[in-house]
Amino acid sequence: MTLYWLTATGASAARISLESHQSLDPDLRVTVPAALTTYAHDIEKHPRPWAEERFRYIVRWRAPEAGGHFPALEMPGEFVRDLREGLAAVLAASR
Repeated sequence: MTLYWLTATGASAARISLESHQSLDPDLRVTVPAALTTYAHDIEKHPRPWAEERFRYIVRWRAPEAGGHFPALEMPGEFVRDLREGLAAVLAASR
């Protein structure tokens, strides 16, 4: 918060979040392989049934008990491992 306050960028940071959420097409369906992770302490929760409405070909799903909105900062080792394993699952499913 201090960084946003001192640099007077809070409004622009909030604006991009609001606009990106409003621009999502609710009827969009993703049919390519997808690897998804939803962290226990994230701001938004995405249960698998909700994710399956949009992502039709989930090849890897993870819901770890740790981690929040910034998992790369909170648990970098686990985040990189998850990213690598997710990418490997997507690539394997794409062949």
